[in-house]
Amino acid sequence: MSNKQDSNKRELIRFLITGLVCALADFLTTSLFLMILKNAPVVLQSTLSLLAGFTVGVILNYILSTYWVFKGKQDSKVTKSVSFIILFIVFSAIAYGLSLGTYELCRIIFLNAAHRNINEIGIDYLLKFTFWGNLTFWLYLLAFFLKTLVGLVWNYFTRKYILYKRR
Repeated sequence: MSNKQDSNKRELIRFLITGLVCALADFLTTSLFLMILKNAPVVLQSTLSLLAGFTVGVILNYILSTYWVFKGKQDSKVTKSVSFIILFIVFSAIAYGLSLGTYELCRIIFLNAAHRNINEIGIDYLLKFTFWGNLTFWLYLLAFFLKTLVGLVWNYFTRKYILYKRR
């Protein structure tokens, strides 16, 4: 295996670890906001909760991507520039839109097919739920996983091939 392949593997592993850390921060933030907004209209619950999780995830992702995952791939003057940060946020906002659409599609499907409202999940719920017996939790976890996967794939390709592409 060549040094380039080893380097790409290590980069992908760092990206996946970063994705897991950011997904956990996103998950906890989203769940907290679902609890806080439990009396708001359902679409507002999803939108604001996912936006809060997204914001925490983007800030953490920018820091980890710039200083760990893709370190040295791009000039530090470039990664700290306003135009780079704006482009990072724009690509992340597109990922948010794709993720929100995926989550909302799952929410609607689960509500109609299984009569389960996955927005009932919140931090308070996560602290007291019975792990194995709750279908709503597993559907929420599935929706969260799918929306995270869509965002992860988008983010990896835009970061690797556009933002942090070696110039």
